[in-house]
Amino acid sequence: MTESSKTDCQTILAGISAYLDGELDTTACDAIERHCQECPRCAALVTGLRDTVGLCRQAGSVPLPESVRQRARASVRRLLADDRKTG
Repeated sequence: MTESSKTDCQTILAGISAYLDGELDTTACDAIERHCQECPRCAALVTGLRDTVGLCRQAGSVPLPESVRQRARASVRRLLADDRKTG
């Protein structure tokens, strides 16, 4: 990796969050996309982060299974009961 491409990669990394959040202007987005076409490491990073962000967003909209909810409620009840005993 040349010093120039290392600097390009650092620039990409500095703006990756804003890029994925859609906060950059078209010129900056085009620069990142051009760089990723030439740099497989940055392209893989962008793809991986985009996938991760997508999965996190999906997870927030999926309801917990009832069995998980019941276990959570039972744990809270136990904690509250223990707290009453020691308090």
